[in-house]
Amino acid sequence: MSELKNTIKLLRLPFSIFLLPVSLFSFFYIQPAFSFQLFLVIAIWHLLVFPSSNGYNSYQDQDEGPIGGLAAPPKPTKLLLHVSNVMDASAIVLSFLVNTYFAFFVAVYIIASRLYSNRTIRFKKLPIVGFLIVFIFQGAWIFCGNIFALSSVQLFSNPAVVCSAIASSFFIATIYPLTQIYQHEADQNDGVTTLSMLLGIKGTFLFSMGMFLIATLFIYFSFNEKTTINNFWLFNMVMLPSTIYFFWWALKSFKDATHVNFKNTMMMLVLSSLLNNLFFFMLLLK
Repeated sequence: MSELKNTIKLLRLPFSIFLLPVSLFSFFYIQPAFSFQLFLVIAIWHLLVFPSSNGYNSYQDQDEGPIGGLAAPPKPTKLLLHVSNVMDASAIVLSFLVNTYFAFFVAVYIIASRLYSNRTIRFKKLPIVGFLIVFIFQGAWIFCGNIFALSSVQLFSNPAVVCSAIASSFFIATIYPLTQIYQHEADQNDGVTTLSMLLGIKGTFLFSMGMFLIATLFIYFSFNEKTTINNFWLFNMVMLPSTIYFFWWALKSFKDATHVNFKNTMMMLVLSSLLNNLFFFMLLLK
């Protein structure tokens, strides 16, 4: 029973909330009706694919220190690998009930995620390649997959949709190196060179700031019409607390590296994710 409990814990189901803003952003343009297909799309990504990816990564890493969402992760067992395999297979099969295009997006995401984590191939040990995989697949790939699942390719004729898909990837690029910033020693011991290690602590904060500025620029391009410009200003207002926290954390860390820790990283991740979710929920309700 404890092995099953630990396996469920390592799937880190609540962590899926951090990727929800990308789906909500795509839904703003799709405007999907409440349907079985919509339920499937959300469930496949957030209850199967993302948790399975977390589990597979944990199994490959065999983490002994804090990881995203878990301060003290339990030891992974073979059960975690089997559960991840079943979840991925189920996700691909169920995605065909949406359509074949969506099944393609789901299958490619799973393959990319496994190539990222797998001990033999291990793209995560390559800082630029690892970053690009996360940048593409956790952002624009999910955004576009949802459009193919619930709308049509014609939606991409709208420049705002393309800009929003790009913005989604830059949101991921903002957070991704920050999730690595407290793990330099653990990653080095594991033979992994992350983007954050390459940039250093100051460089990581500056890089993330640059990525957020680019994301904000593409949000502006998405909402720069007279009828939608208020959405851009709303975005900046909603995200202001996380922006303030980021600068406070960065300045503290520049003076004292002990502030670069799991607790502060999770605070940044949770705050930015919740505010992003709030913004996109507000858009959907308008």
